[in-house]
Amino acid sequence: MECREALATTIVLNSWRDWVKCGDENTRINGAKVCDTIKDDSFWDDVESILAITKPIFLLIKFCDGEGPKMGEIYERMDNMMGEIKDIMQESTYASYYEQVEKIILTRWEKMSIPLRCLGFALNPRFYDRRYLQKMAPAGMQRKPPNLDKEVMQGVMESFNRYSENKVKGRLLREQFVTFHMKKGIYSMAETQTDALTMDPIDWWSTYGAETPDLALLAKKVLSQPISSSSAERNWSTYSYIHNVKRNRLNEKRADKLVYIHSNIRLLSRFHESYKSGPNKNWDINPESTYIEGSSSRLDDMVWECLDEEDLENGQGKKQRVD
Repeated sequence: MECREALATTIVLNSWRDWVKCGDENTRINGAKVCDTIKDDSFWDDVESILAITKPIFLLIKFCDGEGPKMGEIYERMDNMMGEIKDIMQESTYASYYEQVEKIILTRWEKMSIPLRCLGFALNPRFYDRRYLQKMAPAGMQRKPPNLDKEVMQGVMESFNRYSENKVKGRLLREQFVTFHMKKGIYSMAETQTDALTMDPIDWWSTYGAETPDLALLAKKVLSQPISSSSAERNWSTYSYIHNVKRNRLNEKRADKLVYIHSNIRLLSRFHESYKSGPNKNWDINPESTYIEGSSSRLDDMVWECLDEEDLENGQGKKQRVD
């Protein structure tokens, strides 16, 4: 889509026309097809529709590909993604294909989903907040707390059984889970419920988990987990620069130190002025960021319209650069 104007300009240039005319029959045929496609408004309408439908999938993949503790969010994000796709396709020319798209995505989700993701979702205190539950989910779906979702609770029970050393331990975890999601004891305090929305889930459990110590320990272990091996694979990519065929006699400790130094020098370089401007600007533009709406090479140049409630009421918007 970003190239549409440039493509439309290209096919009217004399150099393009001369190149097509000087080519063989196959070149002339393909050149004519290219021109017809670029001029076809229906083709670009299809491109816009497909981009809109696949954007929620792309953003979820980027989220999963990122680093950090995300086990407590993936389940809800998956549900939101399906709702967003449904909203988009209802107003699209491809509305009749929604059931097929849904079937493909859910089949993939069922293949990759694990009980630990259900447990992470159920142990995230934010998803039990009354104000959060009152907000409608994408596709106009009413939100419900994790303990009222049959699929989630099946994953929670399976995770408890795998984690527990014996039946006594499993029963203790279930009892403490009841205390947590029913908001008994310390979890009934207004401060505890307010902080559930503002605090990081791991910090929240570290602060208020004394009421259910065994469940709190499990929650911190689960919520600290990444949801893919991408970060480890990127680490191996760095190793490939350090430990290659010509330097294959490096021992393990030396290689670890060199990778550590390489990674930190790369991070420190982003604070230099030469990284922000000049010929080497953004030399290592970060493809790992989960905050990517389009091409990573243009991320720094993007400008977004950010409307807060007052601006919406006044009909005014303010522009804010993405840092």
